[in-house]
Order: sequence, then structure tokens, then C-alpha cells
Amino acid sequence: MTESARRSNYSADRSVSYGSVGATQAADVLVFPPQGFSSSQSEFRLGSGQERFDAASAALMTWGVPRGSRLEVVKIDQADSEGYAGLLFNEFGAPIAPTSDVLDQLYSSDGTPFLSAGTTIELAGVWAPSKISSSYRVIYVVREDRRMGYALGTLDFVPVIGEEYFGVEWREDDSVWAVVRSVTSIAEGRKYAWSAPLIRARQWWLRRHYVRALLPARSV
Repeated sequence: MTESARRSNYSADRSVSYGSVGATQAADVLVFPPQGFSSSQSEFRLGSGQERFDAASAALMTWGVPRGSRLEVVKIDQADSEGYAGLLFNEFGAPIAPTSDVLDQLYSSDGTPFLSAGTTIELAGVWAPSKISSSYRVIYVVREDRRMGYALGTLDFVPVIGEEYFGVEWREDDSVWAVVRSVTSIAEGRKYAWSAPLIRARQWWLRRHYVRALLPARSV
């Protein structure tokens, strides 16, 4: 696997390929997705306790989901704007100012910096067996005492546009869960209309792997 982490004006200048930016933060998005989009959520229990939460969060925020899902990280372009916190909304969809803890750079125990809002990543293998790679931008990050996560928004227009949220939650019963929430739409055109069932099946397969990607044996 080849991987690079660098700044790129080309990636920074690209706009996301969908309109409902930040949709995965809305509390009712699973029931009322944006027009033309489908929504889904998958969960998987990773264990229990703060130690498991901390370990899973560190893996999550250092790209443990794509790596644990056996996708190829082709390129990472760090955000050019220091202190950019991405889009944040309250439960009613209104924008709110980020707190200082979201702006601070965090690191895993081995010194790897946590991903940040505005970073772009190019992945290969998402639409296997096709050889095409797909590009995404980190739309926002979530840093709370019992919840960590981030959303990726598509920069490409095919075969799917939209946003996915990847999170880890330490719940009140002490259980730790991986959560993946998707709000996506299949690209327009006869080619993609015909292959829509296969695309949705691939998305379902990916979500099953995403929520299991942070298990200790897979996220290294």
C-alpha cells in the first residue's frame, strides 16, 4: 500500500458533490432524509468500559475504519486552514460555534495526530472490483466525553454522492459501540439506475465492515 500525507491546493479547492452538507448530524435524518437521498444506520458493540472507548476512539480518529475495512488509503491531504472545525449544528439543524476542544489537535498514544475537519482522503477499493478511487472531505468532527466521530462527504459525483458519519459511543450501560450513519444518493444516469441494486448492496456490505473495523484485531 502506498500512502502520502501532504497539503494540496487542488484538493482544498474542490467542493463537495452534494447539497445537504452536515445532514448526518440531524437527529431526524434517518426518518426524514433529504429529498432524493436514502439514509441508514449500522451499529456494532466493541466492548465496554473507558479503556475500550479510548482505544476505539484513537483508532477511529487515525483512519482506523478504512484501514480496518481493508481499503487502500491512497492519499491524505491535510487541511490548509489551521483551526478549521468544520460544520457544527444543534439538534434543530441550526449552526453553532465550535468549542475550543474541537479546535485543539489531539494525538493517539503513539503520537499519531487525530484527523481534523477539512482534511481530504482518497480511498481505493470502495467500489471493488472497480479500480476507481474515491475522494472525500472530513466535514466535521465530534469530540465529547463519551462520543467521538467524524463525517466524510463525497468530492466525486459517481457512483454515489452524500455523507457518512463514523463514530464511537460509550453509553450509559458502560457498553462501547461503533456507529455508521449514511445519507447518500446514487448518481443520475441510466448506467447507475441499472446498477442501483448492486451499488446499494455494496454499501450494505461496506457498512457491515465499517462498524467492525475498530475491533482490536482489525484496526492495526
